[in-house]
Amino acid sequence: MNKLAWNKRKMDERGEMGVGTLLIFIAMILVAAVAASVLVQTAYKLQQQAEATGDEALQDVATGFKVLTIWGTTDGNATIDHVYLKIGLTAGSPGINLADAKVEVIKTIGGEVDDEFTLDYDASTASDTLFTDEVLRDMAPTTTEAMMTSGDIFQIELDLNDTTGMDIALEVQEEISVLLMPKHGVPTLVVIQAPSTLEADSVVALK
Repeated sequence: MNKLAWNKRKMDERGEMGVGTLLIFIAMILVAAVAASVLVQTAYKLQQQAEATGDEALQDVATGFKVLTIWGTTDGNATIDHVYLKIGLTAGSPGINLADAKVEVIKTIGGEVDDEFTLDYDASTASDTLFTDEVLRDMAPTTTEAMMTSGDIFQIELDLNDTTGMDIALEVQEEISVLLMPKHGVPTLVVIQAPSTLEADSVVALK
C-alpha cells in the first residue's frame, strides 16, 4: 500500500470515528435534555404542592370566629331560653360561609355533661337542631346570604328550648359551652354562665 492510499485510509477511519463521536455527543445531549425536562417538571409539581400545602395550613390556622358580645332572653319561668352571639372574623381570616359551619352546645351541671347537641345552619329558624343568623353589618355584600367576610358582624341565635326532651335552658348560675366550628379553621369555644339572679321575660347580658 502506497503512502497516498495509507493516508486516505487513515482519514476515512478518523472520519468514521468523528461521526461516531458526534452521534454519541448528540445522544448525550438528548438524554441530558430529557433528564432536565423531568427535573423541571418534578420541581414545578413540588412547588405547586408546597404552595397548596402552605395555603391550606394558613387557612387552617388563620380561619376562625371571634365573639364580640353575648346576651340572652328569659321566658316566663325566668330561665334563659334563647342565646345570641355577635361574631366577626379573626384578623387575617378568609371568608367563612355560616351555611357550612356547625355549632355544638354542651350543658354541664356540677362539672359533668348534662346534655349536648350539634346545630346546623338555617336561614330563618333556630331550634334544638338548628341555629340561625342575622346580618348586623355587611362590609362586602355577596350573593351568598350566610357568607361572612372581613369587617362583617353577624348575630347567631341559639334556641335552648326543650323541644325534643333535652333540657338546655339555663337557670341561675348554670352554664353551657358553645363551640363555633367553621368548615375549615380553628373552632372557637365560649363558656356562657347564667347570672346569680334572673327575671322572667327579660334581656340578660352574658359572658
